[in-house]
Order: sequence, then structure tokens, then C-alpha cells
Amino acid sequence: MKELSNDERKKIAEQYLAEQAKEAKKKEAEKAGYEKKRDKFVTSNFAKLQKLSKQMLDLKNKIFEEADEIIQLKNEMFKVKDGRRSDTFTTPDGGISIKIGNRVYEGWDDQAEIGIEKVKQYLTSLSRDEETAILVDTVMGLLARDRKGTLKASKVLELQRIATKIKDPLFLEGIKMIADAYRPNPSCLFIEVVYKDEHGTKRSLPLSMSAMDIRENVK
Repeated sequence: MKELSNDERKKIAEQYLAEQAKEAKKKEAEKAGYEKKRDKFVTSNFAKLQKLSKQMLDLKNKIFEEADEIIQLKNEMFKVKDGRRSDTFTTPDGGISIKIGNRVYEGWDDQAEIGIEKVKQYLTSLSRDEETAILVDTVMGLLARDRKGTLKASKVLELQRIATKIKDPLFLEGIKMIADAYRPNPSCLFIEVVYKDEHGTKRSLPLSMSAMDIRENVK
């Protein structure tokens, strides 16, 4: 650079600045192109998905309305009460089954913890032998919470059966407090479809985009 004249240095600097400006302009154009494609992707697909969502909601409402009529007929025909959380309808050949119902979140109020403590008090009062050790393991297993930290109502029913056999007042009181603390909360109405394919294999019909496998079509 020392051997270059001032004019040559100036020319090189101007070329460098021109190249930098050209590169910056290119990046701006690429960014603008990306943003245009992104916005078009979002807005156009939102409109399609919004339309699909409404169609799915309308269909879900229609299916439940039609099912209500069939469920009422079934209850009258078999003389049963409508207290079920789900109903399944299957074709005579077993090729297609549609299950509809209401998913329930198994909630419990604070009284359940008091009941659990009473059950533990009963267990600690027992003399230690092989028989009571089995009982303790069984009861504690039934009191164990699932991965979400929730007691299972089905397990509490089994505890009630055990308590009825043992007939200990403290144990019975604890289990009753747990059962009385049950606060089921409906979470969502669901529809599940199972069908047999051409090979007779049972398959679930995907009814959500998350459940649809498109890996074979994705490059």
C-alpha cells in the first residue's frame, strides 16, 4: 500500500465501499424477499387453517348431535341411565368403530391429603410381619400418584374395597376422606375412530394434524 499513490489508494477505498454497499443492498433485497414469502405463507395458510378449523368444529357438533339421539335410543332400549363418560358405536362386521365421550381431569381437594395421612397413620400402627408388609406395599402402591402428580380414582376404588374388608375405623375414615375429596373436571369432548384396513389390521383414524404421519411425503 505504501507504494500506491494517493489516487490509487482513494480508488481502492472507493471500490471497497462500493462492494460493501452492493453487499448490503443484496442482503436487504434477500431480507425483503424472505419477509414477503413469510408473510404470504402465514396469511394464506392461516385462512386455510381457519376454514378447516371451522369445518372440523361444525362436523364435531353435528356428530355429537347425531350421537345424542342414538345414545337416548340405546338407553331406552337397554333401560340404562346416561351416566357414562363415553359411548362406542361399531358396525356389525367390526370394521369401523366410533367412540365419543368426555375426557375428565381427576382433581382432588385438600381433604385428600388429610385422608392420606390418616391411612399412613393406620399403616404405621400395624405390627410388622409378612402379611402386613404386603398390605402396606399394596396400599402405598395404590396411593402413588401418576407422572402428573395426580391420584387415580380407579385406585381409590380398590382402596375402598380393601378398607371394607379390613374394617379398621381409622383406615375407613382416611379412605372415605380421600374418596369424598374427588373433584372430577371435564376437560374436552373427544371423538376417536378405529377401522380395519384392507389387511384386517386395526388402525386409528388421525383426526388432528399432529397425529397425521406425512414423513413419507416430506423430502
